[in-house]
Amino acid sequence: MQIKTINYERVLNLGNYENKKMALFAELTEGDDVEESISRVMETVERKIREEAHQQAAEELRQIKQKLSQVKLEYESYKSQTIQQTIQPPVTSVQDTGPENNPF
Repeated sequence: MQIKTINYERVLNLGNYENKKMALFAELTEGDDVEESISRVMETVERKIREEAHQQAAEELRQIKQKLSQVKLEYESYKSQTIQQTIQPPVTSVQDTGPENNPF
């Protein structure tokens, strides 16, 4: 049997009820290594179908890290304010009643 064409198709579940489908077709010429050609077609499809999903995940990760950095700054600011309030309680006026006005 002589193999003349290779067709490889892949469906990738994107996780949000959507799928991405990619297919690659190759024609073999005389002298081509069939196994090597099949592997090359498969690897190309597997790499390309995940490329966009990988880029999107990397962008989401970058945004999450940026938000985390902002939250850390807000936390440190709040923590600093809380410590300052604990160290320096608000000043209130207290009248000195003296021992003669003490009801006890």
